[in-house]
Amino acid sequence: MRNLSEQKKIASPAIALVFMAILYAVIFIVFYLNRFDIDANVAGYRFYDFTDKVEKVDDYDVADGDAMKYIEQGSKVLVKETAVADLKKNDVIVFYYTEGTESVIVTQIFKFSETAPDGETVYHTHDLDNDEMHSVTIDSGKLMGTYVAHIPVLGTISEYIAAQSWLMYLSLALLALILLGIPIIVLIVRVKTRQMGSPYPEGVNINKLKTENLYIYENIREFILSSGMKIEKGYDCDLIYLGKILFGILHCTNGNMYVNINKNFQRYDNKIDRAGYICIAHAANLESAKKRINSIYRAYFMNKKPMAYAPSRPAKRPAPGRR
Repeated sequence: MRNLSEQKKIASPAIALVFMAILYAVIFIVFYLNRFDIDANVAGYRFYDFTDKVEKVDDYDVADGDAMKYIEQGSKVLVKETAVADLKKNDVIVFYYTEGTESVIVTQIFKFSETAPDGETVYHTHDLDNDEMHSVTIDSGKLMGTYVAHIPVLGTISEYIAAQSWLMYLSLALLALILLGIPIIVLIVRVKTRQMGSPYPEGVNINKLKTENLYIYENIREFILSSGMKIEKGYDCDLIYLGKILFGILHCTNGNMYVNINKNFQRYDNKIDRAGYICIAHAANLESAKKRINSIYRAYFMNKKPMAYAPSRPAKRPAPGRR
């Protein structure tokens, strides 16, 4: 019998591992994904580092129908993949072009687009802090999308991490070791410890029981033993036997004494029925707990044949001198 505390020792690192794996995935997507592949996206969203310096323009200086956008230098910007036909006036668009082996990302405000005589689409845009118009062409697949939001400072951190390839891979490895390695190691150690089991059955540790719980424990033991049942020591609990049949388990969990009856109680909705989980929170609950134990015994265990649960006895040895 593993009590709730023992179960938590296994569940806690397992749950932590799931959350850490999610956190690691988020960090990878935000800081690293588009460093490996600038065209990669997750559900149409992607991040990039904004390195331009933009002046903040007062709203009073912006003409009606126009728009300016201030993005702090060193921000991490989130963009959403958008089709050309869905672009609207004053959308903040992001695209890139290639210079040698480097990709240069451009952020501008879209005004309108038109098709040139040669069939190529021309985009009319202007800078984030200047309304001087530009006519640009964007190669197929290089329109990253439209601005969604930005987070200051994160872009600077990302730029620093990605400045050197070795630093980027080292930081990824260290993150994996910290976020994933630690909970995995703790989980493995605790699982192995649990599989080893207890070197001996120690039963309920009465030295750790508070005064009231000790009184409840001794009272319930006396009540059970007086009924003819026997009690054996288990792993952090006492095992209550009706002959060879396990009747229930007496244990202390989360500061309360429990008697868990070894019986599957059925519910109409197939959920767990806690009727057999008798919690004795206070000494005042002792009598009602005894009545419930007695009631369950009479309803589910009393009709069993005595021989079915009678303890086995060793065979009688013949008297000396007789064969």
